[in-house]
Amino acid sequence: MRTLLLAGGGLTHALYLANARHLLPDDVRVILVSPERFVPYSGMLPGLIAGRFRFRDCHIDLGQLCRATHTELQFGRLASLDLAQRRAQLDNGDAIGFDLLSVNTGLQATDTIPGLAEHGMSTRPISGFLPRWQETLADLCARDRNNPANLAVIGGNLDGVEMALAVRQRLLHEDNLKAPVSIHLVHGGGKLLPEFPLAAQLRAAQLLQEREIRVHPLFDVARVDDQQIYTDRHQHLPMDSVIWCVSGQPGAWVKTSGLALTDRGRIQVNAHLQAVNHPFVFAAGAVASVTGGPEPGAAANLALRQAPVLAANLARALAGEPLRRYKPGRRTLSIITTSNDYALARYGNQVWGGKWLERWKYRRDRKVMASFPRA
Repeated sequence: MRTLLLAGGGLTHALYLANARHLLPDDVRVILVSPERFVPYSGMLPGLIAGRFRFRDCHIDLGQLCRATHTELQFGRLASLDLAQRRAQLDNGDAIGFDLLSVNTGLQATDTIPGLAEHGMSTRPISGFLPRWQETLADLCARDRNNPANLAVIGGNLDGVEMALAVRQRLLHEDNLKAPVSIHLVHGGGKLLPEFPLAAQLRAAQLLQEREIRVHPLFDVARVDDQQIYTDRHQHLPMDSVIWCVSGQPGAWVKTSGLALTDRGRIQVNAHLQAVNHPFVFAAGAVASVTGGPEPGAAANLALRQAPVLAANLARALAGEPLRRYKPGRRTLSIITTSNDYALARYGNQVWGGKWLERWKYRRDRKVMASFPRA
């Protein structure tokens, strides 16, 4: 019996199991490796932070999914690969042999800010962030009305802007909150959303101003303590809570895997989502980079585009058939949710926004989650 190993419980693999597991021959054993049973659908996370969604609304139950698709679920993280022997070593000590490997492990937090673990929180991994956010929210609600607080969101990227807006929306509708909370968006660059067109940057800045979120550009946080955040230039701001929206990097195992990598440390794949130097390895999502393609947009949009191609090619590779090509397109769609019935979109250099866009995204996200089994 041949073995297909799915390393990582990312959205691309989840969509593959939900929609295309049946394409494989009966003599193929499928194993999914994930550190957690419940994995988040990233497109709905701002709504979860804002209080619009419940946990079960935007988390995929891999246990239910694997039972429904006759897939073996093993808990753990990929620690190393032996491509010559086609064996994967997990961080729990288990080793799994495979005939075909698909990687969808996403990105992990790498270098952290000194003091952040003790006095703040990182959004990666999200499973660790959510309990810390609930604790922070409880602490803010416990403050006396004469004891105002400051909360910093570090990151001028899309994740940082969405997080600041989501936190503001959550606090506006928190009945138990008595003390005023000032929200600060802090980033080391000179402008917000540097990868976006100017029109999107200006609209995002306007939205932040309307929600009374203070923006601090050119403030590159180097250290955090229980009362302040600091730069290396001796600047400091008083902060009671800190959220770090890190972009992330592939896991450390990628560097020693023997797979060809880009200069940013992503797995280099061809137009079939196949590792360029090992044809029995496929990779999708943020951990991979398609040769000749643009940098990927939002993780959820990338997964929705790549999942059908990955599904077809895993089945074709096992059957020895020609592979299907993935066309990344010259432009990517990115949507900024404001957690207040409004969304802002960028497609190439085009920018638009409105309530209709938020409603469209909401329907699409619910449709995606409806494809997964529930307990």
